[in-house]
Amino acid sequence: MADIFEKSRDNIRDSLDRFIINPIIFILIKIKISPNFVTILGFLVIIISAYYLTQGMFRLSGFLILLAGFMDIFDGALARRVGLESNRGALLDSVLDRLGEALVLLAVIYFYSINQNTFLIMAASLSIVFSLMISYLRARIEGLGFSSKGGVFTRPERILVVSLGFLLFSPSLTLQVLLIGSALGFINRFYLYWRLLKNNDN
Repeated sequence: MADIFEKSRDNIRDSLDRFIINPIIFILIKIKISPNFVTILGFLVIIISAYYLTQGMFRLSGFLILLAGFMDIFDGALARRVGLESNRGALLDSVLDRLGEALVLLAVIYFYSINQNTFLIMAASLSIVFSLMISYLRARIEGLGFSSKGGVFTRPERILVVSLGFLLFSPSLTLQVLLIGSALGFINRFYLYWRLLKNNDN
């Protein structure tokens, strides 16, 4: 099932590259926009979206999170295209990705703390934990000398759930789906990496 999911995800990414990302990258190159500028601009959009979340403006925030998600695709693709990939750029991108994801959910927690909804506060809080653990597992397996991007409900999927959920559906449903998906994503990635290390130890 995981292999089918990953193949479908790869096909979607190929289509996005061909019809959306490549034309926009061409424009960014023409106007001489740097990858780090795109990264920082995307994070600023996330900050704005977090502010609107604290005000309960979920639909507008969903649109802004989706916009920032596309920027996150463009910065890496732009860096590869113009040969500006660097360790500092990769570090900046990873740090702002994690901060942005946490910031969005912290804004949600703030809003529901004012509105005294304990269930959604817990859903958002646990989603932060599981989301960060999914990212941590990949960093840990790479620290052990392995390379693996396997697993379900990684950051792109979480961004889509949050952005489209806030934009098109209720915040409550969005947070519940995010919590379940993040928990399953953590379990799935832990199992994949545990099996990888077990096979290597043998």
